Formats: sequence, C-alpha cells, structure tokens
Amino acid sequence: MKVTIIPPTSRTGESVYSKYLISGLIRRGIDVEILRNSFLSRPNIKIFLGSFLLENLIKDRGISIVHNLDNLGPYLIRQRSAGVKNVLTVHDIAPVILPQIHNWIIKFDFKLILPKLIENCNSLIVDSHSTKEDLVSNFGVNDNKIDVIPLGVDTSFFYPRTPEETETIFKKYGIPTRYILYTGDDNARKNLKNLIIAYGRISSEIPHSLVLVGPINKSKVREIIDGCPGSGNFKKQLLSRVITSGYVDYEDLPTIYSGASAFVFPSLYEGFGLPVLEAMACGTPVITSNTSSLPEVVGDAGIYINPLHPKEIAVNILKVLEDNALQEKLKKIGFERARKFTWEETVEKTIQVYKKIG
Repeated sequence: MKVTIIPPTSRTGESVYSKYLISGLIRRGIDVEILRNSFLSRPNIKIFLGSFLLENLIKDRGISIVHNLDNLGPYLIRQRSAGVKNVLTVHDIAPVILPQIHNWIIKFDFKLILPKLIENCNSLIVDSHSTKEDLVSNFGVNDNKIDVIPLGVDTSFFYPRTPEETETIFKKYGIPTRYILYTGDDNARKNLKNLIIAYGRISSEIPHSLVLVGPINKSKVREIIDGCPGSGNFKKQLLSRVITSGYVDYEDLPTIYSGASAFVFPSLYEGFGLPVLEAMACGTPVITSNTSSLPEVVGDAGIYINPLHPKEIAVNILKVLEDNALQEKLKKIGFERARKFTWEETVEKTIQVYKKIG
C-alpha cells in the first residue's frame, strides 16, 4: 500500500495531527509520500487548480490512497486513475455552523464546495462524533462513509513539569508565577472577548494574570478591554495583566501548561479541542465550553461553562482557583483522561480505513 499525504499548511492543530500521523504511518511500515506543490499550499488554489493537477501529480506512481489532512482537498474532479482512492479528513465545519463570523469566501468553500469534495471521496475521517453529526445533518452524508478517529496527545512530551523548569520559562516569556492560561488564536469562534470580560470581572479578587499564547492581535485585546465596564485606570491595570506572548517555542508549551493554575478554553465550536487534551496531560485544571466536541474530549475531567455567559466563566474560574481540593481532583482525573487519547490509536484506526477502502 502506497499512500500520498497532502499536508496542511497552517500552524494549528492540523499541523500537529499531520506530524504524528505521518511519522506513525511510516513507523508502521506504510509507504508514505508527502505531496508538496506550490499549487497545494493555498486553500482556493488547492481546491480548484489543484483538482485539475492532482491526476498528473500522482500518475504512474503506484499510489493506492490520496489522503488530504485538512478540510478542503483537491477533489473537485473525480479521479480517473484506476485503483486510487481519496480520503479526506474534515476537522470541523465552523463556517457552516457559525456563518456570522466568517467571510463569504470561506463560507462559499464550506457550504457549496465541500459537499462536492465529500461526494468525490471514498472515505471521510473526522476527529469527533460531533463533527460526524454536523456532516450528516448539514450535508446529508451517509454516516457509513464517515469514520470517527480522535486525535491523540504525546504524553512523553506533554506531562507535568517541575517548578524549577517553569521558572526558566517564566523568565523567557515574561510570564508571572501565577496565571490563568489560554492557548490558540483570536478567531471569533475562540471567544476571547468573553474570556477577557470574565477575567475583568474577577481580576481585582485574584493575584493571577491572564496569559494568552498564540497568534493574538494585541490591538484586539486592547479593544475588548476598552469595552469593559470600569474606569480608565482599571482598564489600564487590566491591560497590564492580560499578557499576549504570541507564538512560543513548541518545546516550551508543556512547561507553560504545567505552570498555569487553570486552563480556560471558552470556544464556541470545536471539531476536537487539542489544547484541552494537552492541558490535561500536563496536569492543569481545565475549564471549557459545554459545546460541540469538547465534552467528548474532556469527559468528567473538567469544569464546563456556557461560553456565551462571561459571568458564568468568571464564577467557575474563581471556583477552581479558590478550591485546592477541586484543583487536585481535576489535575488527577484530567491526567488520567488524557492518557486515553494516543496517537498510536489514531494511526492504527487510520490504517484500518485505508485497508477498508483499498
């Protein structure tokens, strides 16, 4: 079996998935070819022009499976190559579920183009039952065509770190010793606005800063804080306590998770929710939304909030910070929960999909 992988180009969870899936397939003896081409590096060029070029890119190379690892693959045209099967991993359909926060181009791609791509695939892989249900209810996809394969976490990398290790990282990024953590971007569906508003409600009651890790626009943070109730001096102090560290070195992530008093992830919609899994693996108490796929990942190992209610977010942050026994409980059951999600299982189930359609 020879498998051609079309990797994602983003630095999000899709790239983590790609890294562990490809390396795992190779370790399992699968003949893997990674297809890199300039026409496949940008979403709309990839869909349209890439669909015309794919046939020639894989022609006469003995390929059995073409697997596109992000939502939109070059499958607009049905393959004519005999024996070649198409697999598409769909992580989520956020532009369909939350159209009000996406631009018209991506809504067009997901609402009108994705169903055609799905039609031309032999199999779909999704990260969660939540995404499977979204595909069935919104596009009428036959559920027999969809395999749910959860993502994993590398517990040899994401594990609790010592106070000595965290101290070094705190200095490197200017992170205070007591903080609440969020990792991700500032896409509207990540709901940073309500997180910052919630933090503002309790900031005078706690010594913790709010640390935001990832590609987050500082001007957006400032705009949110400007809209919070309170005096000019209060907003100035609040701004100084909301720390945007930007991208951090990947090898430093486990230490940053480990040093946090709580990890808060109030997303409006996820296809999986890799950050909550990473946080649990590092022994960090998790507070997250009661929406989409997140309960599938967290189970009974976290505190759930309605992401639309900043007051509820604030109350539950305080609840965790003020209750040492609850913190220890969440650390323990979260750590145990995370160990149920392995990349080895992700790889194994993906190979079973290849065999099923091959």
